[in-house]
Amino acid sequence: MTDDEPSTAAYMRAVAAELGLQPEDTRSHTGDFAGGQIRFAGQAGDREPSDYLLRWTPGEGWELAADAGSPALRVVADLPGARAPEAVADFALTALSERGERPVRRSDEDTPEPAQRPW
Repeated sequence: MTDDEPSTAAYMRAVAAELGLQPEDTRSHTGDFAGGQIRFAGQAGDREPSDYLLRWTPGEGWELAADAGSPALRVVADLPGARAPEAVADFALTALSERGERPVRRSDEDTPEPAQRPW
């Protein structure tokens, strides 16, 4: 375990919490690929949820990518640098809102559980 591992994991969990998601929705990495990711879905009305990946790479910043089931993700928005968890959540919520969606937890159930932003 490196010194970066706990802080990267904590950073991912803090961003997820700001989005109303759970710690188990996050993954963090150290070593050759440092950074982390948060997987969730976007819900828009009665449409099927879309899968998203919010990915952070130190020194580069954040990317919100749509996961269309193919090996390549389609980046739909980016935010350079490391930011406070609240700023990252605002970035993701704004990008989703522009697409007419809101974040929900990914689920194997028919109806995903809505994410609740803690206020």
